[in-house]
Amino acid sequence: MMLSHDLLKAATAFYGVGCVTALLLPQHRQVVVWLLPALGFNAVAVAWRYQSAWPMLPMYLAPSALPLALGVTALLAGRRDPSGRVRAVILALALIAACTSVLFPKDYYLPFVKSRAAAAHLFLVFGVVGRSCFLASAAWALHGLFTVNSGKSNQPAPDHFAFRWAVWGFGFWTLSMFAGEWWSYLGWGTPVVWDDPAITSVMATWFYYVGYLHLHLTGTWTPRARSIYAASGIWVVLFLNCLPEWGPFRCPF
Repeated sequence: MMLSHDLLKAATAFYGVGCVTALLLPQHRQVVVWLLPALGFNAVAVAWRYQSAWPMLPMYLAPSALPLALGVTALLAGRRDPSGRVRAVILALALIAACTSVLFPKDYYLPFVKSRAAAAHLFLVFGVVGRSCFLASAAWALHGLFTVNSGKSNQPAPDHFAFRWAVWGFGFWTLSMFAGEWWSYLGWGTPVVWDDPAITSVMATWFYYVGYLHLHLTGTWTPRARSIYAASGIWVVLFLNCLPEWGPFRCPF
């Protein structure tokens, strides 16, 4: 596993340079030049670890896979973000995720036999994509909070994109949750283990975004209030879903 961790360090370095470039020159194409090798190193690191456990599920892969999903999300968000600010925020989140994965690696546990189920792999993949979409929604919400809209632009408001990314995140998160319940039922005979904090935190995140989608669809709150709610999703995802998967601090050198 040393090689995959070294590749993740290289990816983190490129994420760092790309993030700094995006913050200083948000509209410059040089950002993509640094982002592509970061995605390459990150993808190889994830694939290396996945191959070592296949057909079983590698434990605690989500922290190292989240920067990869966020990097791809940054590329997609850049198509609707002429200012480049949303991409810069997403890259900053990718850098944070990569740094925490390098500095706080969870102990490597050998995969167990029950993780051979297809539902286990779907639980991981859908969950990582869902987190990335939620964080992209938060990035668009932050952009809307700090952008003065003159009303002359033909582009949809940032609140619109924050909602769309939240819908995608909610869909993938729901699929991940049901895949986890399916996996749990096949492996342990029960779909939900209520005393497992990982399960309860996943459900808490689901209910948080149920509230956001409800507020948006009913128009109960103002766009600014909804943007504050969506932006606060950063802390929900980090503390309820990412923090439990971090290990103790370890010097990467």
